[in-house]
Amino acid sequence: MSFNPEGRDRCLAAERTDLAWHRSGLSMLALGAVTMRGLAKPLVVTQNLALGACVLGLGAFVWSLGAWHAKRVTRLANRPTRTADLVPVAVGVALVGIVAFIVAARLPN
Repeated sequence: MSFNPEGRDRCLAAERTDLAWHRSGLSMLALGAVTMRGLAKPLVVTQNLALGACVLGLGAFVWSLGAWHAKRVTRLANRPTRTADLVPVAVGVALVGIVAFIVAARLPN
């Protein structure tokens, strides 16, 4: 049996990608909530609140970016993907990485 790339179900691939975006956004939201609250319930520290709020914001951004991408893929499912279709997602992922790097660099050792 040979591999036929045109025979793949493109809808399932798009659905898996959509689920991965949702899973990433939810995990970042959970991480932000845990960071704000603290695992061992220490005293509330302003730094924890700021870091947790930043991670919550990034999680919400990732989740909304994934929802936007899924809607766009569903709407444009009848044509091949162009490079220009991936630019907003690439910029969004790069932005999340840059913000995460800045936050990590600002934390004290």
